[in-house]
Amino acid sequence: MELIDIVDENGNFTGQIMDKEEAHDKNLLHNEVAVFIINDNKQVLLQKRSANKRFNPNKWALCAGHVDTGESLESAALRELKEEVGITTKELKPFAEREFTIRDSNSHITYFYYVKSNLDENDFVIQKEELSEVKWFDLDKVIDMIKSKDETIVFKEERIHLFEQLKNL
Repeated sequence: MELIDIVDENGNFTGQIMDKEEAHDKNLLHNEVAVFIINDNKQVLLQKRSANKRFNPNKWALCAGHVDTGESLESAALRELKEEVGITTKELKPFAEREFTIRDSNSHITYFYYVKSNLDENDFVIQKEELSEVKWFDLDKVIDMIKSKDETIVFKEERIHLFEQLKNL
């Protein structure tokens, strides 16, 4: 059981704590974090979500996850980096504005961060329950995939600006 805090439309804690799956089933707003891992070659590390994931199985995505109850946003981002790809860092930086995703299920507020890494794909220690592989993608390639509505990635057109901003880091 993974307990998360339910938040209001401003991201403020409502006092409600709930199992993640129940929050999804009831479509209650909660906080999530996403971390862009970038290298010096203007590439972003994407991870292929495992086949058993409830949302977007077998699709390329960012290192991301829920903020556990009582956990800070930054702590959640650092935990996800360690759990999913084996990165421990003190160089985590906030990135972009928070993003609201309101839909029929899994409505959430995403807070973005980035970290630089020049590890080889084979040097990441991946969490097999969460993902099946990691791969470096050129930023322009990801943008092209989004524009062509490639079904192998989770990103939609409203996220293109984030990948464009990464080019300036």
